[in-house]
Amino acid sequence: MNYPKVSIIILNWNGLQDTLECLESVFKLDYPNFEIIVVDNGSTDDSVTVIRETYPQIILIENKENLGYTGGNMVERDVVSHVA
Repeated sequence: MNYPKVSIIILNWNGLQDTLECLESVFKLDYPNFEIIVVDNGSTDDSVTVIRETYPQIILIENKENLGYTGGNMVERDVVSHVA
């Protein structure tokens, strides 16, 4: 069976524990063809370091500042459209 590739996009801002729990859940999926993109929105809580060390297989985008929900999602959209 052919499984189209799915991009799972997670926006993070100083929510390390929530993001780690979300990633743990996503990696339990049965769907075989997906990528995970985490966009960090300028966190100051070591999110980037911990996420990168714990999940080196994901795509991690670091914004230098908090672009807000919409701005962070626009960055994600731009990356996905260039990766696809």
